[in-house]
Amino acid sequence: MSARAAFVSLVAIGVLTHFIGLTSPKEVVFDEVHWGKSVSAYCCTGQRVFDVHPPHGKLLLTLGAVAGGYDGTFDFDHIGEPYTTQPVFFLRLVPALVGVLIAPLFFLFLRYLGASLPAAFLGGLMMALDNAMLLETRILVFDGVLVAAILGSLVALFASEQAASVMKARMWYVATGALAGMSVGTKFTGLVSPALILLFIGTRIVARRQDLRRRLVQTGIVLASAAVVYLGGWAIHFARTPNPGPADAFHPTTGRFFHDLWVVHRTMLSANFNMTLTHPDASTPLSWLFMRIAPFYWTGHGASIYLVGNPVVWWGSSVLLIVVVANALLMRVTRLRVDAPGHPTLWFPLVGFVISFVPFFGITRVLFLYHYLTPLVFAVAFGLLWLDGAGWIVAPGLGGQRRSYYAVILLVVVGFLLVSPLTYGFSAGQYDEWLAAFVRSWR
Repeated sequence: MSARAAFVSLVAIGVLTHFIGLTSPKEVVFDEVHWGKSVSAYCCTGQRVFDVHPPHGKLLLTLGAVAGGYDGTFDFDHIGEPYTTQPVFFLRLVPALVGVLIAPLFFLFLRYLGASLPAAFLGGLMMALDNAMLLETRILVFDGVLVAAILGSLVALFASEQAASVMKARMWYVATGALAGMSVGTKFTGLVSPALILLFIGTRIVARRQDLRRRLVQTGIVLASAAVVYLGGWAIHFARTPNPGPADAFHPTTGRFFHDLWVVHRTMLSANFNMTLTHPDASTPLSWLFMRIAPFYWTGHGASIYLVGNPVVWWGSSVLLIVVVANALLMRVTRLRVDAPGHPTLWFPLVGFVISFVPFFGITRVLFLYHYLTPLVFAVAFGLLWLDGAGWIVAPGLGGQRRSYYAVILLVVVGFLLVSPLTYGFSAGQYDEWLAAFVRSWR
């Protein structure tokens, strides 16, 4: 299988897993209760809305709703509320499209990091068949936008390093900054994107001081593009919500852009740090490594939906990350070669994992399992690069690999199928009820 065929196959798998049964359940699922109200405000009512996250992800969700002719009259009152005549397919269209992109973007990310084709394909397959990532990109939420924007910004960064001309490189710089701005504009945890980009540029400056002028130009273009996208999203937010609404209870709106921007950011940060609400499905960062508390999303018609990841992807990446890091900290006790090939090598996803995961330990508000999706991406990348560099991949193509390689692919597929009743919300006789009870017993 060529790199192009691998890329296309990952896109095809993503299309199948995301768009089959996209309108099911035809009821409000979990956080659609919240973000649906934002979509109604942006597309139709113009009511001022407040949230602890920037508006960019919600504005993207609105595009699908507008394309489907949504009129903003649905109230998104509670989980399980029937959508009746609402354009459910279009309400969930943007998350699904973004979800399709995650696996091929992860494939490119690994390839740019120096991973072999088999390792990169396996990584893309893991993203395509991870049940938690799939669920979060099949409903009206924007965590998939965050993951795709982060991956896209890093892929664009690495593509700029291989550009054939200065003009093409600068076009990639613009794309890098724009996607970084989108990641921060979706959630503040998206700051991992500009942090990694600036860190990478810094390492290049240290490595080759004669490129200082080029790197300064790169930094300027990236930061300017990020600022344009970030500020532009806020400008659209204020323009689309001129009418009185729920946000008026949190902060005043004066119509002076930078003043209102400062006030809303101050209010957002204050709300983030002062949230005292609890939730039975809340979880702590350490518990995410092994999916200890899977949030309940929906129930109805003899079926239910829980946010459960593919156990092979989640548990496998966590175990490998812990073992490799512990081994490196203590001493090398195996004969395996631990240096992954290529550039920027193994340190990049490890730093990405630390930057995206560790800050959650300082957050006091309610957190859920889906907050681990970005660290999960870096954990999987780290594990696959380590295995690749340790010699687990023995041939350049997908053929001729160790039996364990094909066994892992089989386990990923089986893991996906076993969890799928809780991902898609369909009844599988008594199995889905047993599976739901089993998942609840992990707590």
